[in-house]
Amino acid sequence: MTDIRTFIDWLSYHPTCDEISRALVMEYMAPVGACCARVGRLHPNDSLEFLGEYGFDSGKAKETFPSEVWRSWDHDEALIALGKNSEPWNPAKNLLMIQLRERGAVHGYLVLRFSKAIEDTEKVEEIARNYAVALGLYLSLAHEAGAGAARNIIERIEPGSDQLTPRQISILRGMVEGKTNHELANELGFSVSTIRHETMRIYQALSVSDRKEAAKKAVSLALI
Repeated sequence: MTDIRTFIDWLSYHPTCDEISRALVMEYMAPVGACCARVGRLHPNDSLEFLGEYGFDSGKAKETFPSEVWRSWDHDEALIALGKNSEPWNPAKNLLMIQLRERGAVHGYLVLRFSKAIEDTEKVEEIARNYAVALGLYLSLAHEAGAGAARNIIERIEPGSDQLTPRQISILRGMVEGKTNHELANELGFSVSTIRHETMRIYQALSVSDRKEAAKKAVSLALI
């Protein structure tokens, strides 16, 4: 449950849906082999908008598809969304699609693709559903705040690198030196989950997607 609490706390910083997708792949669902993530929202007119994604080749983030278009698709995601599969997994067991709900009604989807077939689908699905509940509430609150406020949350302007804390600078220095999360936790005296949490904040502040990019930017900006 520690990672779930960390994820919920991180959502309070209003990450974009691209950042959420990236974090699920790179941090929270990484231990079970996640390689791609996508967040989609169903609108009242039944159109489907891809709010953010990470790892998929299709690059459909920020696109909106009318009902008659997305309901005509025959790939795994559409078949699961339309109830043509008996479970939220595709037949190959390497893609999971979870409904995001608002007042009991489906208002979006979280799609996770894995690098290989999942053997213990119940366990992985349970982990993913915990994140999906938090994500569904987050998007619901953003929607209730109004269209303008919701769009600001989804497409927030990135904070500057000057917002990095001393702790984050220490972690960033470790990234430049090639240290792992476990090595940084032992060296700095924090838990691994704290290091992961701070790592995602660093990504946000520097507008990067991984440790390599963060280290490169830290050097170019003379932060270390």
